[in-house]
Amino acid sequence: GHKVVLAAYSTVFRDQFFGPLRETKDIIPVEQTTLEAFKKLVDYIYSKDIDWDGMTVKEMYEVVDLAKKYRMPMLMEEMKTQIVKVPITVDSLMEIAHIGTEFTVMFPDVSLALLLTCAKFLQKKVKTQDQQLQFAVSQSGGGQEAAALKLLVLVRDLPPLVCANCRKETCLDGKPLVGSAEFVGGRKMRVSRNCSDYWGVDGGHFAGKVYTVDSLKNNKEVWVIEECGKRTNYYFVWTATNIPTFCYNCC
Repeated sequence: GHKVVLAAYSTVFRDQFFGPLRETKDIIPVEQTTLEAFKKLVDYIYSKDIDWDGMTVKEMYEVVDLAKKYRMPMLMEEMKTQIVKVPITVDSLMEIAHIGTEFTVMFPDVSLALLLTCAKFLQKKVKTQDQQLQFAVSQSGGGQEAAALKLLVLVRDLPPLVCANCRKETCLDGKPLVGSAEFVGGRKMRVSRNCSDYWGVDGGHFAGKVYTVDSLKNNKEVWVIEECGKRTNYYFVWTATNIPTFCYNCC
């Protein structure tokens, strides 16, 4: 029964169990892998819940190796999905990228997915050319120069980062919202201290509060959600002075 199940998922198992040169032994040794990795392969075949989160990158690559050895493309795709979920920190970035670089030739698709995830993490940390240069210099002589170079090339080719709030490459935090089109639902704002005629000196008691755009009320006013959850409306340009009343709050 078990042989049939294994053979259904892998042509290698099928040849071993039912091919013209099939094994005649009751016990077939599995070499060049770990017991845990092979258990994961069998669990995958039997659709058991697998704790991928508890595995290191190296342990995942052991399963990737088995997916290739036993010609199991669906398991390979599963590993490609799981390996990019590995938590990355500043301290672990280069170790993970180094492992991915080492396996690039053997497992190109999985390694590229992992390295792209590392590159996206790095992109958020080194945003300028000077920071990228400093990062490259910091990796010199550490034995992981190839991984660092690979990451910098991938970062260069990634789409530019945009601020999650203002949706601009160059963040508009503190800049005024000008025109009704900028009052997009969900956008965070704070009052403009330059509009003292409307809010009071330095923003009055409105200063320091964060407001979330709900929707436009008309061509002069906007509905906002206050921090307390209350929905109210304010002018987004004070008509007496024509000064914008809100600025971006992206931090």
